[in-house]
Amino acid sequence: MAKRLIVLVALGTQLLLSCTVGPDYFRPISRAAISSEFLSSSIVDGSQATLNQQATHKNENQWWLGYEDPILDGWIKQLSADNLDLKAAAERFVQAQQQLRIQRGAWWPFFGVNGDSSRSFAPDLLDSKARSYRSDIGINGLISWQVDLFGRTRRAVESAEYSALASASDHQGLLQTLIAQLVRQRSVLALLAREIDIQQGIVNSREQTLNTVSRRYKLGVKNVSAVGVHSARENSSTAQAQLVLLQQQYKETLLSVEVLLNQRPGSLQTVESLFPLLPPGRVPDVGTPAMLLDRRPDIVGSELRLMAANAGIGVAIADLYPDLTLSASRGFSNDELSGLLTNNNAVGLIAGKVTSRLFEGGRLRAQVHLREAQARELSWRYAQTVLTAMAEVETALVQEQYLRQQVDNLQASAVSARQAETLSQERYQRGITTLLELLETQRRRQDAERRLLATQRASWVARINLHLALGGAWLPEADMSKDAISGLSNSNSLGNSNS
Repeated sequence: MAKRLIVLVALGTQLLLSCTVGPDYFRPISRAAISSEFLSSSIVDGSQATLNQQATHKNENQWWLGYEDPILDGWIKQLSADNLDLKAAAERFVQAQQQLRIQRGAWWPFFGVNGDSSRSFAPDLLDSKARSYRSDIGINGLISWQVDLFGRTRRAVESAEYSALASASDHQGLLQTLIAQLVRQRSVLALLAREIDIQQGIVNSREQTLNTVSRRYKLGVKNVSAVGVHSARENSSTAQAQLVLLQQQYKETLLSVEVLLNQRPGSLQTVESLFPLLPPGRVPDVGTPAMLLDRRPDIVGSELRLMAANAGIGVAIADLYPDLTLSASRGFSNDELSGLLTNNNAVGLIAGKVTSRLFEGGRLRAQVHLREAQARELSWRYAQTVLTAMAEVETALVQEQYLRQQVDNLQASAVSARQAETLSQERYQRGITTLLELLETQRRRQDAERRLLATQRASWVARINLHLALGGAWLPEADMSKDAISGLSNSNSLGNSNS
């Protein structure tokens, strides 16, 4: 019986490998995103391509290291280990892995053992006043296997595998997003510290002006009135209020960092402001748009979900075809426990069962159409994700270019405003200019400083958005070695698991 079972298993395996229904996966092509060279590239197994992509860009995705900030590096290490959102995403990945194991389990036969015993009695047919007793003791080993004739199990395993990989991409994407938030907060803290220093200087200048005006008013200097004193006092109080507001924003930013790092609120008191106020000036050459398809976790995850949905079509189509189940049992049965495991008491069974659904009111066909529509929806979403990614890169590059020009102009404006304030202060001390002119130059200097810092902050936001849009750091083509170019081109193909 064992030899026959092996033959049946081999036959079923051959049928499994030779017949898998459902469409094979091919990457949807967006003409706006893909170059003509990429259109002719071959499509390889999606899971392997994803692993290749992760290995290729492991070091490249650590883009924050280029800013050489020990505080930021330590924060990111703590973020990776302790952030609660990342822990939850990791558990979702574990769940997806277990779902994959569940689906893979359907490939294997079911093995089981059962034992039973019973004692029954009935009236004796020969003596109406007596009873006859019967004992039954049995032990059986069972094996049952549903042959995957039309690839239903294989497609289900493919779908679960791609879903698990998509969950891994979601975790990577969440990590990159949280790191970007942390880098953004780090830059905000540095800029706020700088703004607080500038504002403290403005407060000191306004207090000095108030003291000067008050002293000249008390001395009865010509053209100095109580209105000027009140105006100077109002400007000084406004500057103090702005300083308090900036200090509040600094504390709130520290609290947001503590939440990201899963620290007790209030544990961070202050941070050294050694972080650069402006990102490095080099604008990257991002290469071909097709590289985005294998760099950004959200694009990779979107395609993997599409691949899972495509495999789900095969599952629905396989439900239209018959199922073949092979089963066998071997055991022993006797009316006494002694001598149960002898050949004379051996029992066995080999069976095969074919089940086919003939009519279910159109439910199965509707299921196929439903899976196809879901796959088409995910296909359009994938194309939209690619197009959006390209727009995000271009937007960030435009911001990089024009914000850098704005910073240069505003730096010159701030220098001129500081010089004008210094001259106006000296002229007022000598009685050459009026208080209103002095207050106006002070206001213009403060506005110039604020505009400069706001633009510097916008420059950091643009740089971080560019990192996110590119899926990490960038590697300009002019600086790429032949090996690096080869590695990137090899990882640029995601795709088909041919059956």
